[in-house]
Amino acid sequence: MNFVNSRNRNQRGQRTDERIHAAIYAAIINLQLRPATPLQEDALAGAFGVSRTIIRKVLQRLAHEKLVVITPNKGARVARPTTDEGRQVFEARHTIESELVRKVARNRDEAGLDRLRGIVTEEMKAQTANDKRRRVQLSGDFHCALAELAGNEVLAGFVQELVSRTSLIIALYEVPGAVPCSCDEHSQIIDALATGDEAASIKLMTDHLRHIESQVDLSQSTGGVDFRSLFSGASGQMG
Repeated sequence: MNFVNSRNRNQRGQRTDERIHAAIYAAIINLQLRPATPLQEDALAGAFGVSRTIIRKVLQRLAHEKLVVITPNKGARVARPTTDEGRQVFEARHTIESELVRKVARNRDEAGLDRLRGIVTEEMKAQTANDKRRRVQLSGDFHCALAELAGNEVLAGFVQELVSRTSLIIALYEVPGAVPCSCDEHSQIIDALATGDEAASIKLMTDHLRHIESQVDLSQSTGGVDFRSLFSGASGQMG
């Protein structure tokens, strides 16, 4: 009985971790928590009604995903990727994801492709409902699921991190009036993978990533950002 109760407590704790991670992740990506905003453990623990230990674990996970920066003796704050980092992230995605689609096309798995089709179906629903948050999440899920199909856990881990960082980069540097990627681009990639066409799969993924990159302006240097304007909406929350 004691073992069962302990296991149930562990499962509840894991669900709590996931719930808090998802909430903070979404707040960062949607700029409700702006770049450089301090993330005090006590305040977060009080907001979620949990211990500082759980909050610390979530913040460490977000730091691993490069969405949070933890500095010894200073605590955690929301990351603020520079434009140089943004360019490097996209360069890395081009290199890694081109190889991943080649591997998936060469060793395609119907069950895996059906999983990708299911994500695209949900993307279409989110697009119809004009649910940007859900659509961004599902777009990231598509790329992470595709990476998993390639069968290389190390590369899949890299893609998960890069997808998270891309979401923050887009939120921070998105061009006004940018047109989001259509679900059709993901569908076209799936169709090419289903036929085993490596060249077409790579080209479609390259074009898709270029479309994502076109949504942001990484031409300016980070030093040229108007910080007063950038943080004006969050000034009332910081003290």
